[in-house]
Amino acid sequence: MNNGTSRNSRPLRRFTIAILLAGAAAPVSAANSASSTSGTAAQSQPGDNTGQDIVVTGQALFPDIQPERNLDPTAIESYGVSTVDELIAELQAELGDDDAPLLVVNGQKLNSLDDIGAFPIEVLRNLQVLPRGSAVKVGGTSGQRVISLTLNARTRTVTVTAAPKYATEGDWHSLRAEGILTYVKGPTRANIALRTRDDSSLLESDRGILQPDPFRPFALSGNVIGFPNTTGEIDPLLSALAGETVTVAPLPGISSPALTDFVANANNPALTDLGRFRTLRPNSENYDLSGTFSTRLAPWLTSTATLRLNKNASRSLRGLPSALFVLGVTNPASPFSRDVALAFYGVDPLRSRSERQGGEGSVTFNAQWGSWTSDLNLKHSESRDTSRIQRVASTSPVPIDDSVNPFATDVSQLIPLRIDRTSAKSNASLIDLTATGPLVALPAGPLQLTMEGRLGWNSLHSESTFSPLLGNGSFHRNEQSIRGAIDIPFTSRENGVGPGIGDSSADAEYALIHFSDAGTLHRYALGLTWEPTPVLRLRTSLEKTDAPPSMQLLGDPVFINSNVRTFDPLTGETVDVSQITGGNPFILPQSTKIWRLSAIARLVPRWKLQLTGEYTDTDIRNFVSSLPEASADVMLAFPDRYVRDINGTLTTIDLRPVNFQSEHEKRFRWGFSMNAKLAGGQPPPPSKPGERRKREPTTYLQLTANHTVVFSDEIRIRPGLEPVDVLGGGAIGIGGGRLRHQVDGTAAITSGGIGARVGMTWRGPSKLQSRIGGTTDTLNFSPVFLLNLRAFADMKRIFPSSRLARGFRLSVDVINLTNDRQKVRDSLGNTPLQFQPAYRDALGRTIEFEIRKVF
Repeated sequence: MNNGTSRNSRPLRRFTIAILLAGAAAPVSAANSASSTSGTAAQSQPGDNTGQDIVVTGQALFPDIQPERNLDPTAIESYGVSTVDELIAELQAELGDDDAPLLVVNGQKLNSLDDIGAFPIEVLRNLQVLPRGSAVKVGGTSGQRVISLTLNARTRTVTVTAAPKYATEGDWHSLRAEGILTYVKGPTRANIALRTRDDSSLLESDRGILQPDPFRPFALSGNVIGFPNTTGEIDPLLSALAGETVTVAPLPGISSPALTDFVANANNPALTDLGRFRTLRPNSENYDLSGTFSTRLAPWLTSTATLRLNKNASRSLRGLPSALFVLGVTNPASPFSRDVALAFYGVDPLRSRSERQGGEGSVTFNAQWGSWTSDLNLKHSESRDTSRIQRVASTSPVPIDDSVNPFATDVSQLIPLRIDRTSAKSNASLIDLTATGPLVALPAGPLQLTMEGRLGWNSLHSESTFSPLLGNGSFHRNEQSIRGAIDIPFTSRENGVGPGIGDSSADAEYALIHFSDAGTLHRYALGLTWEPTPVLRLRTSLEKTDAPPSMQLLGDPVFINSNVRTFDPLTGETVDVSQITGGNPFILPQSTKIWRLSAIARLVPRWKLQLTGEYTDTDIRNFVSSLPEASADVMLAFPDRYVRDINGTLTTIDLRPVNFQSEHEKRFRWGFSMNAKLAGGQPPPPSKPGERRKREPTTYLQLTANHTVVFSDEIRIRPGLEPVDVLGGGAIGIGGGRLRHQVDGTAAITSGGIGARVGMTWRGPSKLQSRIGGTTDTLNFSPVFLLNLRAFADMKRIFPSSRLARGFRLSVDVINLTNDRQKVRDSLGNTPLQFQPAYRDALGRTIEFEIRKVF
């Protein structure tokens, strides 16, 4: 790896540093004018004894952009979630977004969700989701949308949550808990959150997983087979007694057996259900501690500091160790006339444990002078990943000493085992400065300019006892980048410029990034937005991004996991193989080009009814992907990554990431959303003169539905090979081809702290082509219908006179209500072992009960 910086990158580095220094100094020079100039967030006036700031909603920050979602406290409550990051995750799922949004809190941009994510939803007065492309106006990228949060002027809470979760089929449970301390007063906010989660393990036997036949007839109680021909006859004398050729026989379970003791069960081997020693889901523990503090340092300057520490651990069982023990004819305990082999499983399962410890801290300074804003973000993170895995040290037969009676001794304790370890330590530091504001005044509005400079330092050191040559190494990457973006208004109804045309604008973005290990890369984006009437908004954009692979993809330690159950599409068998994972230092940068065309139609304002549609054309070159466990096309393209024995049985697969030549996908997503008031909000009319009625709680109905259709999706694995049509049965993984159709929807009804929310996902059928014995066959993957239900109740609504009920909420969350699982069948109606329903969805239906108290 090239760990230095090339000579031709020095002007870029100097220019970047100059931007950082100039931007940092600008707010200071303008501080005198900041207090007398209006901006996006107003300050408290002298003599104001309330101690409250006038907070500005997202609508005021973006006066010319109507939000896609506008949630008041009742609408926020309808999601039944506890924290801000949970709410944002729900919204992104509804919107079908993979890109991280740009977050704005009380008119100020945040650099990370960690700065607000662990706050309870009680701090929110309003949340707005703005359309894609809106982030350019506040320093974001062309493809980002904005989620703008407005906080209550004062909030002081202690939140405690406990949530046990169970699988209705049994044998699995989880416990989630959190404690949060929150303080908000005007521009000052503080939050400390401790979150924990503990998931129990789930064994394959708990879900009735059928096991493949072992490569040799290993068993806990042992079987006798021939040697050195392990598939041949054990002993001619035994065959004569049994009246047939005997190739396997279980041990009779006595300390001094005679040859006749092996006759009764000849050719009927002892079996062991390995599902009792293999986990479908590991036992895992997660701990997360975070704290954030934000306050105003001067009338023109605020600062936010965030610290987060986390620790995760998981433990798995990976089957039983096995070995062949050679029993010589000279051993006094042997009743056989020739050498034989004893096939034993060890008593204790093979275990693996992985652990991750990490932490990150950041400090952000947000400055405002006049109509300009800037933010300086300083961030550092560290993490350490360790793994410990048991495996059989050698597959060679183990000779039994003539002094040892294997029928009276547990020889499985002699199976040679070893423990392999891997570790990876990473560090990342970042300095990022962004300044945004009006450059010139145009008739339709100001031309908005964003300038950004960025310096980054990353390192990764990995070690592995599996492969010292490939698994040990140090990787370093330095980054220097500059970015500029403009937003240009063309016409404006409000300003009387082309009012007949409506509102229209264009935005452009260009970034130049130099990486010490990948050279100089580029990013550019162009966008055009037109809103002919307030009812309709249209946008088109083109983005091209060159990006190097992550440090982890390059330098993660090599890991060899044995006894991994894998479907072989070239033979149709499910076998246990050795699986190699880790980094690949030879991966090339990936280039991604995305063209989008989107529309929003606002039809019934009273119901907040909106129709949305977005067409996306994505073209990726040097597509970076880990190799899949099983795909006929990939196996044929990378034969050196899939090792077979002399019989053609798959034994080893190397899944370390590679560059595919390209992927090209075209898709369209469309749908609607609605938030209608059904009743309440006003007291009912009196039934008789003078009677006063209590105000009724407002009842809201929320509906969303979206349909995604993929028109085409082709992957070119290598030059010269035919493209893989993942919609037509081609695939690069065992999950089946790409779904052509998917439908998502939600329905929620809420009234005064009591509500229910139903989520639905329908995934259409898909198929996977396999080549078994030279004949092409098709695996058909059935549609899946997932129905989720969340119901919650504020106990104060049910017990209005109880002090204990205040802030006390009970919730129940049912995932996969109908317990639907995907079914996989070949052309004969059979299900390969690797595609058993429990492998597709191990848990099935789960129910979580949440108890939440806000003090």
